Amino acid sequence: MSEKHILLHHIDDYVSGGLEFAEIDTRLFSNINNPVRVLIHDTSVPSLDTMALGFVTGQLAKAPTNDTRVVIYGNCAPRRTSDKAQKNNIDHGIKYAKLKNGVEIINVWSDYAFGFVKDDIVEFRDINCPNSGSQFRSRDFFPLAVAKIVNGDYSELGAELDINDIPEIPSNMVAWTDGFGNIKTTMRMSNIEKLGLKPGDKVQVILNGVSMVGIVSIGGFQVDRGVLAINAGSSGYDDSFIEFFLRVHHISEQTAAVRFGYPTGGTEFEIKVIN
Repeated sequence: MSEKHILLHHIDDYVSGGLEFAEIDTRLFSNINNPVRVLIHDTSVPSLDTMALGFVTGQLAKAPTNDTRVVIYGNCAPRRTSDKAQKNNIDHGIKYAKLKNGVEIINVWSDYAFGFVKDDIVEFRDINCPNSGSQFRSRDFFPLAVAKIVNGDYSELGAELDINDIPEIPSNMVAWTDGFGNIKTTMRMSNIEKLGLKPGDKVQVILNGVSMVGIVSIGGFQVDRGVLAINAGSSGYDDSFIEFFLRVHHISEQTAAVRFGYPTGGTEFEIKVIN
């Protein structure tokens, strides 16, 4: 393998800086052949929020890499396919995807984990890795498979999978709420244009049982203070995802996240045109 450096993104629904991240990173580090070449970067997503996992995966996977090798390991598995007790803690395993730009993704197979990169996948495989026998699979089993791939060992890759089995991402859902209370959505600016909307148009946003009037905008700061902007956000690259941005001057003011009751990833919303 090339001696170039590797960026290993570790995305998990554990508390940022918590013991779980430390244990998993220790397991990764101790099984990577030349760990001094690898930068492990942790990103925490909300608990059980597979929409956030998929959104963050897509945003990081499509970032310019300047020829750096990028591997993503994502874990967020609500285990909600059944309400019954799970024998030996079994549930969905991890899958491997390689994208057009060379980025490799090892994510737990959950609702939206691969949805934001679906159109960029050139290889989609199962991974032969234990999927039961531990409540903490993301520490005890999965890092060993991830480390092998980082090491250039693909011997644990299993059967080819059908990309069409990856669920599509609906265009009317909450994807991610950033630290400033801006709500990033799965709707793109191209979707706004298809609705016939243009900057300056007024719309009604209905989300989480709350209704607010907002203004379509290119940027959040192009509206007055306290006005909800439906604008092109910082995510999505060539076709930006829109976000609900409530301009405030102090973090103590009510942000969009506060006004809409902190909607979780996957919460549906509706935009109605105001004539």
